[in-house]
Amino acid sequence: MESAPRRENEDPPASAGLTVEEVTISFGGITALDGVSLEASPGEVLGVIGPNGAGKTTLFNVICGFVDPDSGQLTWRGNALRRVRPHQLASLGIARTLQGVGLFAQLTVLENVMTGANRFRRAGVLSSLLGLPRSDGDESRLRERARSALERMSCGEFERRLPGSLPFAVQKRVALARALVSEPDLLLLDEPAGGLDATSSRIWPS
Repeated sequence: MESAPRRENEDPPASAGLTVEEVTISFGGITALDGVSLEASPGEVLGVIGPNGAGKTTLFNVICGFVDPDSGQLTWRGNALRRVRPHQLASLGIARTLQGVGLFAQLTVLENVMTGANRFRRAGVLSSLLGLPRSDGDESRLRERARSALERMSCGEFERRLPGSLPFAVQKRVALARALVSEPDLLLLDEPAGGLDATSSRIWPS
C-alpha cells in the first residue's frame, strides 16, 4: 500500500524517518550511485546489499555529510539533510560505524567510547580548560555513560586497554559501543561483520 503524498506546506509526521530520493553521485566519470532511493522508518531494520564497489559506503557517506550528492534529496524527520556536517550528526540523533573500526589508537577503549557521548556534554570549553567543578562532573557523567555502553557490548573489562592491543572482533564491539553511547535514533552500520571470520562474526553479545 502506498502512503498518500504530503502536501507542500504540511508539517512532517512525528514518525518521519530517513528518506533518500533519487540520489546520484559520480567520481571522475564513474557513477557510484545512480538514482538511489530508500526509506527507513522508526523502528525498522533495513539492509543495503551489494558486492564490493556497489556504492554502499558511498551511500552512507552521502547520508552523513562526508560527500555531497550531484543530485537528489535526503530528508531526516521530514527536514532536508542539506549542508549537514559530520560533527553535527550526533545532535540530530544519527550515528554510524565505519567499514573498519575507526578507533583512536592513542586513546583507551573507555576514552574512545566517551568521544561518542559528546552530545551529552554540558560544560563549555572554558570550564574544561580551567578544570572547573562543572567540567569534572560532566566528565564523570560521560565516563559512566561510556562504561554502560561497553558493558552492554560485553567489553567492560577492556576499558583501560588501547584498541590496537585487542582482537579485531573486540575492536568492532568497541566501535559499536561508541556509536550506541550517543543513543541515536538512526544507527548506520557499515559492514559490521566485515573482516571477521566465521567464529567471530557474531559481534553482538548474546
